[in-house]
Amino acid sequence: MRDALYVIARAPRVGFAKTRLGRTIGHDRAIALYRAFLRDLSARFSDSPFPPGWYVTPPDAWPEISAVTGESGRVLFQGDGDLAERQRELFRGARGRGEERTVLIASDSPHLDAGVVEEAFRRLDSDDLVFGPTFDGGYYLIGMRGYHDVFEGVPMSVGTELGGITARARLSGLSVGLLETTFDVDVVEDLKHLRPLALERADLRATREALESLGLMGQHITASSRSHHAPSLPWEPMGDPQRKPDRC
Repeated sequence: MRDALYVIARAPRVGFAKTRLGRTIGHDRAIALYRAFLRDLSARFSDSPFPPGWYVTPPDAWPEISAVTGESGRVLFQGDGDLAERQRELFRGARGRGEERTVLIASDSPHLDAGVVEEAFRRLDSDDLVFGPTFDGGYYLIGMRGYHDVFEGVPMSVGTELGGITARARLSGLSVGLLETTFDVDVVEDLKHLRPLALERADLRATREALESLGLMGQHITASSRSHHAPSLPWEPMGDPQRKPDRC
């Protein structure tokens, strides 16, 4: 396969995915919304020129994810290490999988349009790397032509990771393409960007239905309005999305 698209995803488990959002809206509601994200992304990209593979964690995550997305012929499992190391491993293995251009997208930007991914692959005809920036300094998409280790020494999930990686790439003489900037859904304030899109776009049906059924459409959620059915967890799991490990 010359071109390959992967979605990085976490098992939709309370206390494992979307915990930062869950501390405000309730962990059960956060997981229900995350399942809707996975469902919409799977449906959209399965009908695109680049059917997605899935890059999942932990090793036993796939049964829970595939119950939402359906089965896939390409499932890779994230190994140990921080987010930088896990991304490095995906791209380092691309040649062995027969991939010339590899794109990884986050699962917490459910509105990501297939046209943006197509543009990423087009950019990789001439650029060594391509990124889709998020407003908070991270990125919802990273693509490579071949393999380039641009992660060494760049701290992840601190709001400066995109700048750090692109600076390292350019110092190494690599060309970098940038796509349109958008948001990812990590905290409750991000829902204000998601709601109008969910109302407008038919390909966000699962997200819209989840927002409506969970009482998250058209209201400002605060900690005081958290569902009593989903209490805050007294602990944070390793790799907690408070540090955004489930975005790329």
